[in-house]
Amino acid sequence: MTATATSSTMRAARAAAAFAVATALAAACGCDAPYQQFLGSIPTDEVDPDAPVEVFLGIDGLSKQAFDMARARGAFADYHAADLITPFPGTSDYSWTRTLRAGALGGYELQYFDPQANTMENRGLVGVAEHPLREGIADTLPAYQRFDFLGDGETWMLDSYLDPVASLRPTLDHMFDTVAARGRTKSRVMAYLLNVDVVGHLGGRDQAVAMLIEIDRRIRAFKADHRRRFQFTLFADHGNAHQRSRLVDPVQILTDVGITSVDALSASAAADATAPPLEAVAVVHVRVNYVALHAARDNVVDIAARTSRHPYVDLAVARLADDAGGAQRFGIWRQGVVHRFSRDATGTIVVDDPDAWCWLGMDFGPWRDAAGATAKLTDRQAFDATVSGPYPDVFYRVATAFTHAATRFPADILLSMPDDVASFGFAVPGAVVDVRAADGFHGALSRASTLSVVASDSKPLPPAVRSDELADMFPMLRGAQ
Repeated sequence: MTATATSSTMRAARAAAAFAVATALAAACGCDAPYQQFLGSIPTDEVDPDAPVEVFLGIDGLSKQAFDMARARGAFADYHAADLITPFPGTSDYSWTRTLRAGALGGYELQYFDPQANTMENRGLVGVAEHPLREGIADTLPAYQRFDFLGDGETWMLDSYLDPVASLRPTLDHMFDTVAARGRTKSRVMAYLLNVDVVGHLGGRDQAVAMLIEIDRRIRAFKADHRRRFQFTLFADHGNAHQRSRLVDPVQILTDVGITSVDALSASAAADATAPPLEAVAVVHVRVNYVALHAARDNVVDIAARTSRHPYVDLAVARLADDAGGAQRFGIWRQGVVHRFSRDATGTIVVDDPDAWCWLGMDFGPWRDAAGATAKLTDRQAFDATVSGPYPDVFYRVATAFTHAATRFPADILLSMPDDVASFGFAVPGAVVDVRAADGFHGALSRASTLSVVASDSKPLPPAVRSDELADMFPMLRGAQ
């Protein structure tokens, strides 16, 4: 075994050991369920016992498909509901951070590439182990700190992944205990559920639907027990394509189209030197149907074009050089052909060669210039024109994937995969890839991956809203009381 291999093995072993120790320490500290009981037992200055309490329930992985099917079976019958257009790429940590305006991540996931240091952060096993730690066990990410309830007990996230169905009942028990306790002193409470997302990956859409029906039943029972003073609003971070997926290696995609996969850009590439080598860093972390790539700026167009021709890639997108007026320019590659548009500071979209966008399924007629060479739309016109199509709100979602402040180091190229393809994520070298979690994914630009739901039992809603707009509609989500 080489020194490098030995070093990698030792790092992996240390990471696994650290994760086990962290979990054990968390289990010993007794900081969650006992605290909920404590909240319910001490005397407090209570709010008016008849005053309404707004409960904002964040359901990870709540897809529009599953919600609509649950509703068809009688669940959430009295709720106002709107299509929720979630961010791209649709991963939990990034989406929650954007939606709740809770600062910035390094990238779109806990593992990310830092181009300034030219290195991958939270790589491999360490990064995967970080998920249960940073999402509720220890050193919780700021977005998750917004929730009054984040889980039942110290190992709630591990329990949810091991058996999301069995863990739902105790999770809901503790959630409603916490909501009732916090509702004694607060007029607004936030709670988070992970189980629907996990069962969507492991068990498919039907199990997600059954879980939503049970959640609705428990909400109705809770409201009946509390004189219906609790009002619920449901929202989420992303959708789910709910298709059995082929798990693929993003590194192999690069290799197939003649691009060298590297862990760090070469010195000439990092400096954007003349004719940098055709190479890219792929962030391969958890199972999602998008891939973030980093490359030398001079190679972005070539890499996007090449990867877009691969059968495991639906669209490749990238930021281009700004135009002469300062508007940001972007490219969307489909089967090797680039489609360009710009977006200025007001959100105005200018689409080049609108005739070439037939695959988008929208009519640019009302917004074409006299020559038909471009189409100019306001932000809201672009939203309304695409929200019902195969790639909802595509212009805004592509542009903000590279410009939104929720990530410090955005990718140079993003690959959006078909609904039935997903990255297999990190795997221990030499290990057999576990294919159990292959029943539906998210992250891509497609309609199924994108669409979620915001639903309220007390507030009327428009037909469709962006996740980025929720904090303005409900200031509680951004930390305002």
